[in-house]
Amino acid sequence: MKHTFCFLLCLILTRSYGQEFIRGTVVDKETKLPLAFANLSVKNTDITFICDVNGKFSFVNHSQSNILICTYVGFKKAECIFHKNETIVIELEPVLNDLKEVVINAADNPANGIIEKVIVFKEKNNPENVKSFQYSCYNKIIYDYNFLGNDKTDSLQLRQKLRGTHFFMMESVTERKFMKPNLSEEVVIGTKVSGFKNPSFASIATDFQPFSFYNDNIKFFNINYLNPISKGSLKKYKFHLEETVMREKDTIYIISFKPKANKNFDGLKGVLYINSKKFAVQNVVASPAEKGKIDIKIQQKYSLQDNEYWFPEQLNFSIQFNHFPNEHTPMVIDGKSYISQVKLNLPLDKNGFGLQSVRLDEASASKDSLFWKKYRVEPLNTVDQKTYRVMDSIGQKKNFDSYLSIVEKILQGKYPLKCLDVDLSKTLLYNRYEGLRIGSGFYTNERISRKFSLGAFLGYGVKDKALKYGGEFIFRLLKNNEGQLGIHYQNNLIETGSYSNRSAEDNFLNFRRFIGYQYDAINEIGVSIHFRSFKYILWDLRFNQSKTTPKYSYEFIFGNQSFTHYNNSTVKLDLRFAYREKFVNSFHQNISTGTKNPIVFVSFSKGFKDFFKGDFDYTKIELAVEQSLYTRNIGATRYRVETGYVNKSLPYGLLFTGEGSHDKNMLLIMKNTFQTMLPYEFLSDRYVNLFLSHNFGGLVFKRNKFQPVLWWHNNIGWGALSHEAFHKLIEFKTKDKMYLETGVEFDNLIKINYFNLADIGFGVGGYYRYGYYSNPEFKDNIALRFTANISIK
Repeated sequence: MKHTFCFLLCLILTRSYGQEFIRGTVVDKETKLPLAFANLSVKNTDITFICDVNGKFSFVNHSQSNILICTYVGFKKAECIFHKNETIVIELEPVLNDLKEVVINAADNPANGIIEKVIVFKEKNNPENVKSFQYSCYNKIIYDYNFLGNDKTDSLQLRQKLRGTHFFMMESVTERKFMKPNLSEEVVIGTKVSGFKNPSFASIATDFQPFSFYNDNIKFFNINYLNPISKGSLKKYKFHLEETVMREKDTIYIISFKPKANKNFDGLKGVLYINSKKFAVQNVVASPAEKGKIDIKIQQKYSLQDNEYWFPEQLNFSIQFNHFPNEHTPMVIDGKSYISQVKLNLPLDKNGFGLQSVRLDEASASKDSLFWKKYRVEPLNTVDQKTYRVMDSIGQKKNFDSYLSIVEKILQGKYPLKCLDVDLSKTLLYNRYEGLRIGSGFYTNERISRKFSLGAFLGYGVKDKALKYGGEFIFRLLKNNEGQLGIHYQNNLIETGSYSNRSAEDNFLNFRRFIGYQYDAINEIGVSIHFRSFKYILWDLRFNQSKTTPKYSYEFIFGNQSFTHYNNSTVKLDLRFAYREKFVNSFHQNISTGTKNPIVFVSFSKGFKDFFKGDFDYTKIELAVEQSLYTRNIGATRYRVETGYVNKSLPYGLLFTGEGSHDKNMLLIMKNTFQTMLPYEFLSDRYVNLFLSHNFGGLVFKRNKFQPVLWWHNNIGWGALSHEAFHKLIEFKTKDKMYLETGVEFDNLIKINYFNLADIGFGVGGYYRYGYYSNPEFKDNIALRFTANISIK
């Protein structure tokens, strides 16, 4: 027995001594960046494995061979000698063409057959088709500069300024829960950002790339790229089986992909690692096929959960600003997300999901070292530690948090001045009636009270030489500012027709307000309550009493009465319903990320005669529905349908007008208006309008750098007016037949570099007015418009 034990002990020791533990990293020889999912094998053995998403690998060698063979798509094959318990770095040299140009008949291409099976199993393998799940995630993002080539001039002296630190660094820990079809809530329970004590923007770190690679379109920077594993992709993508790797009972197919030549669509290039078990994506490396101002690469790794579901395990991304600050030292953003503690098919309650899809926990910025030690997948290296130490010192000295508070206020349309906020929406306004309005508005901020705010505005029109002023008291019922009670007074101007739900679109980018020239002077006092209910409905209820004086020649005849001014007492309810609209709580506010569903606007007004001296009793209703849709291989469609009705004859300013935007001095396209119609050409007490636009994107034209974007527009309107004779001293038309216009727009005809970050694209559009309301002269039916947008391609 004793001899048997000694023999077994010697056998174990001999076996252990014969094994060699090897670890290392595979990197690009030129950039020194890690290569995710490189394929490795020990020469003359059956030992094969794939490195992880960070290019790292480790294995136990129980063979006599000490040579590693490494292959990776787009790089030359390399062999490396290793020694016992050694950490090695394998540098692979890029080849000129990263995807092999092999002409194979589609029917004989083995890669196509594999991709067809991937597409068949796509819906079953999509993690967001699981009934429900929850997980924890550690995120780390580093902003740095990539010093390329042998350029030693470094005109910005970045090497000296950084001094062994990253430019910027942030970490976060999130907990996410999901319930099919699309209920999702992610809470940032811990955050740490270099230079900041209270980083209110940390929630944006979770949304740099898609959660999984199974959507038909992969969206980067508002560009929809066709997924190579979407239905019909075999007609647009070229696939090549690069290698086949056996792993226990499964086979991993390594398939490269890129768009076929002469195919006009936004495509990706990269490598898919397909596991024969359910033909699921095990690993993927992908980036846009066309190089632009900004390059992005994603790397995703999936693992099998419960021996049934393939679920993301690690999500990496890399964003490089190719020419910012210059081409020798481009800025790079590298991010890593590690998913753990995955639980599937939990009995979640849909009522347990909040309004925000991503939000910051109030205590997220105050986590101690024990918290970070628990969640950090890999410890901080010396550069990371120095970044926090140096940047935190600089941030405290320069008071970075105070600059962050300014950014937060600007995003709310304000600018902070100690205990007061400047209201930017009431600062230096312009329209054709007043000319430039000199003045501003001020509100007390949270330094005085978080419960209430007192504000006032004052403005002087240079052209009309008149003062406008008013004040407001707001009591905040809820902490998120979506429950407010207010009292207001104003002596101001309101554009005729702006009582409609179009007034909700009054923002800085709504150029329609600049061409207004027909205004009513109002002296108004009112109370309001603003709140949200049922998660997706915003309510705004107001009672107003106003005296209105038209600032144009006008008389309203109603029965035996003549009105050149009038009193109006109304109760008005505005409602906005956006089903499944998603919000990210960032910068101390809810930022909408939109919804795929239609957005509904309802405006209901009731006027009361003889109540607070009101002159008219009436009911006014308006309804609008708008939506943006993206259809693969077709492009993006945007529509808005709106209608309104008034049950009584009312003065001009309370009816419907102002839907036109044709102005010879303002040659910009104005969304959801008639481009060939004069601002106040038609008057209605009931109407229906349709604004329909389609963006073909780059599907039509794509010739190297010249890639104009084609838009097609169709606008249709109808309206009617009862008792036209009641309105005196003013000219107008009615559109009781169809008003028709069609337009074509070409964006990005000319591109101008913008600080090496993006291109400002300029384009031109033309609209044609036809049908019943076309003008006698052809040139009067044409409206030319110019466009401007920002592009990273």
